[in-house]
Amino acid sequence: MQKSVQNQPGIDYTKWETGNDANWYDDDPILRRYAERYLSASMLNYVESDFSKTGKLASGSIDQRAGHTDRTGAPQLIRYNKKGEEINKVWYNEGYLQTVKDGYGTGVVSYRYDDQAPEKVPFMVNATLLYLLCEAESGFTCPVGLSQSVAFVLEKFGNKKQQEDYLSLLASTDPETHEQGGTFLTEIQGGSDVGATETTAIKQGGHYLLSGEKWFASNCDAEVTITLARVNDQPSTRGLGLFLMPRTLPDGSRNNITIRRLKDKLGVRAVASGELELNEAVGYLIGEEGQGFKYMAEALNVSRLGTALGGLGIARRAFLEAAIYTSHREAFGETINRFPMVQETLVHMIAEIEAGWAITAQTIRKFDDVHTYGDDSKGNYALMRILLSLTKYRGSDLGVSAAKEALELHGGNGYIEEYVTPRLLRDAVVNPVWEGTANIQALEVLKTLQKGGAEPFLEDLHSTLDTVRHPELEKSKAQLSAEVNRLTELFESLHNEDERRQQAIAKKLADLMYDVYAGVHLLEEAQYDIENVSDDRRATAAEQWVKLKFSQPADRGILSETGISDEVFAQLVCFQ
Repeated sequence: MQKSVQNQPGIDYTKWETGNDANWYDDDPILRRYAERYLSASMLNYVESDFSKTGKLASGSIDQRAGHTDRTGAPQLIRYNKKGEEINKVWYNEGYLQTVKDGYGTGVVSYRYDDQAPEKVPFMVNATLLYLLCEAESGFTCPVGLSQSVAFVLEKFGNKKQQEDYLSLLASTDPETHEQGGTFLTEIQGGSDVGATETTAIKQGGHYLLSGEKWFASNCDAEVTITLARVNDQPSTRGLGLFLMPRTLPDGSRNNITIRRLKDKLGVRAVASGELELNEAVGYLIGEEGQGFKYMAEALNVSRLGTALGGLGIARRAFLEAAIYTSHREAFGETINRFPMVQETLVHMIAEIEAGWAITAQTIRKFDDVHTYGDDSKGNYALMRILLSLTKYRGSDLGVSAAKEALELHGGNGYIEEYVTPRLLRDAVVNPVWEGTANIQALEVLKTLQKGGAEPFLEDLHSTLDTVRHPELEKSKAQLSAEVNRLTELFESLHNEDERRQQAIAKKLADLMYDVYAGVHLLEEAQYDIENVSDDRRATAAEQWVKLKFSQPADRGILSETGISDEVFAQLVCFQ
């Protein structure tokens, strides 16, 4: 049995003035608990000091620099030098450049490719580091996530030379040799309709010449990028190849990639997102012609997991700032965290985060089962795809709702740029859009269900519920068992509906699937805690989740609900 981080006196939020005073790993019982449960003892021992260092780095200098980049230090496109020569270079402020060195120096990309590790490094390690960085600077973690995606594609589908020449750069821990990655997918006529891609690829010797436009390319000056282009006349995605398109060619010259302009975005201003023109740019085919969309879909899987972690990380930061602020702010003779509605908001926020971690942890584990440990059975892969879409959709939304709630709990101060809440909200809003909107994720879930994904999803729920036996969890288990049965009936009924009707209800179905899956696995996590560390806090979190999502009294809780007790508030919010 691993050591417990739960049996502690709790968190006194008054000891901090802001979230920057905490170490976001050492002082986050939820994150530490998941790291301890789902990493082997030897792996945790190998990486935990870097988790702690990253927790301090993210809450300190990275977050401080993020405020400057967001307000006055956003990237700028320099088209020409003083001689009038086109250089097409993106300028970054010095603080952001230091964040790049520090951020990648945590191992957030490179750990997966660490040959010195005691065992194969699971994605749980990189995900933990990414989560910590997301709490500070979403504009920086976008390039990090893209770099992870490109590295993963080259790891899975690149040939030996591509891995030696380019994956090695992405995985480098030396800031002098390390390079960043980018995935150039979106075209103005396509958006989510990837099959409408018009960029062409003409074979010339050992490479291809790519010509076309990319409408929304984040990290647009990245050195190691992948992009889709049409290799033949086959319709839709069948005619697409995936290409490695370096910014610098082997002879040291610049590839024929022009940054037309940078996008002026609402948030995540640290990342340079631009419009690109490819003018017979050199590209190297990854894998086989016509399989490009399949390969890019795997890159999107990594990006979607990163986006889910981004939303969850912002939610955690928003909760922390709100918990600290409300423990200091006095009104009407007492701190506002003593008021019932404030307590209810904080309890709901932490219940959402607990549920988010319960499903996200399983998503990461399933990703590792398929892509790290080779258990890529059809059922495993289908369940992974479903979970990735569910967590991307709802994790993204959670970041927005939590940031909004934190801003409101700060009152008027929450709307002032001297506080972090406005930036959190601006940065959070992009996550529901990036890597496929909620509608796209719901359709992805629907498509996977139609291809046999319902069976492994339901099997997972039933087998997990079977492990929950503690008497304290019986009431929540009974309610969730009923919801699993309801899901089973819905899957069967949906099978008989026409395509238009299926699409119309896809998002409602995805919401229910998320709520049920998160609840069932939060219940299992509670069972684990009771058995292994004699802690029933997570049982209370599961009870709150069930009440929040599945208890709908006729009076909407106006009279039937008793409100949040001091005991529940202390246990969930203050970890007592």
